[in-house]
Amino acid sequence: MSDAAAEWVDIEALTPWRDNPRKNEHAVDAVAESIKRFGFAAPIIARTDGEVIAGHTRLKAAQALGLDRVPVRYMDLDPADAKLLALADNKVGELAEWDDDRLSDILNELHADGVDLDGIGFSLEELSEIMALGAEPPEEEFEITAPDDVDAIPEDVPAITEPGEVVQLGRHTLTCGDCIEVMRGLPDNSVDAICSDPPYGLGFMGKQWDCAVPGEDFAREALRVLKPGGHLIAFAATRTVHRLAVAIEDAGFEIRDQIAWLQWQGFPKSLDVSKAIDQHHGAERAVVGKRKQRANKSGSAPMNASVGTYESITAPATADAKKWEGWGTALKPSQEPAILARKPLEGTVAENVLRWGVGGLNIDGCRYAYGDPAWPGPNDKHAGYANGCGGAEFSVGVEKHSNQEFRSAAWDMPDLGRWPANIYQCPKASRSEREAGCEDLPGKTGAAAVERKAGTAGVDNPRAGAGRTADQVKNHHPTVKPTALMRWLVRLVTPPGAVVLEPFCGSGTTLLAAELEGVTCWAIEREPGYCDIIRARHGGIVGEAE
Repeated sequence: MSDAAAEWVDIEALTPWRDNPRKNEHAVDAVAESIKRFGFAAPIIARTDGEVIAGHTRLKAAQALGLDRVPVRYMDLDPADAKLLALADNKVGELAEWDDDRLSDILNELHADGVDLDGIGFSLEELSEIMALGAEPPEEEFEITAPDDVDAIPEDVPAITEPGEVVQLGRHTLTCGDCIEVMRGLPDNSVDAICSDPPYGLGFMGKQWDCAVPGEDFAREALRVLKPGGHLIAFAATRTVHRLAVAIEDAGFEIRDQIAWLQWQGFPKSLDVSKAIDQHHGAERAVVGKRKQRANKSGSAPMNASVGTYESITAPATADAKKWEGWGTALKPSQEPAILARKPLEGTVAENVLRWGVGGLNIDGCRYAYGDPAWPGPNDKHAGYANGCGGAEFSVGVEKHSNQEFRSAAWDMPDLGRWPANIYQCPKASRSEREAGCEDLPGKTGAAAVERKAGTAGVDNPRAGAGRTADQVKNHHPTVKPTALMRWLVRLVTPPGAVVLEPFCGSGTTLLAAELEGVTCWAIEREPGYCDIIRARHGGIVGEAE
């Protein structure tokens, strides 16, 4: 038997094992996608005469991609040993099982970090099902109770902050309490801006604090405490943004715009219309393939299917189902809107700004540099708006003037970047960003978590039967906004040295943004456990600065 290293050889020099009992046609496309993205993670194994022993699917994928050469490791085996190795290579892969909880954690973590999950062998449907194990269930599975039925932080996450406590975090103030009650204690015209991420009214992850959109009572208090001309930025869901907008407008705000956060990372929670129709007709669908069985969101399938258990890939059975094949019930959620509103001015813009210090937007402070990923459009300054001036380029306007002094002044202008648009692109907060500063907090364990001590062999391997460790998740807030996004928004509406109010502080990203932008944040958060996270994250970022 040879231990020779792999070498690149002409694909025509290889011959598939004609008696190969493994059916692999359904896997060729997935393997091809993997090769396109990652290259060959493992070589093809072949006898010295070129007969393939292991890697038939990789060979077919390479042929489908039109490759001329592939990596091959030759082994000097007699025909009998070659057959045994081929069978063993295929069978061994079936013996390992997925730990679905841990696999879900890893996929969701990669997804949150902005990693494209294409090319790893899972179909869109499989990814949706697996990732849902560690994410929010569909809204239809929630039972929304009364708004005053407040979720408690899990018992295994004891709170440090007391309800009603006021905590001083450097120049910032964090109050643990109901935002409307706390705002009622603030003076009129006392804050320069409000930048907030309120509940969306979707019952996200079954959280009772997300059962309703803030109403006009919240918006009226926000209007009262804002200085005239001060801006309010409030996030919402695409399905419920109208409810928040109406409440804000009815309270007396002027709706100025809507800002779209492009994050691209939502996963569709879609029902297969074709399957639903066949089920409606009571028709049995034809089996066209197999895949390893996985648990569904309702838990009707075993968490770890037994060895050799597969579920069927089916084709439409009825004419109605064929007509609707490929149709679903949901788009991929890729953006979140934020309402931009302003308290009415007192007098003109100039008069308001001079008296109250607010009323404008920090345009130059929020420009997009050319090539900045926050701007998803063309990044060639010759094809857009250079220095915020209309036209293909500033020089177009210059050429229309004969005045040499004007021409020289124009060319000396600094390249400030693109005029800020009502759009900002960045990924969701990564696991490392969410957890930064929270190292000393107690971890959250869920009902689905497998109690396994840190340091256990294979604890991070989703195919080793490992579960999530008890101390894995410290920042257990489910909707952490990225710091880069909140910094941009705070900078857009809050003058230097001013005060920004965050009535729904959550995990504290707005407060962190205020710290980094050099302004003061008055933060309010109802849940003591989330206040602990805010305090820890602030301590972490201050410690880094020191």
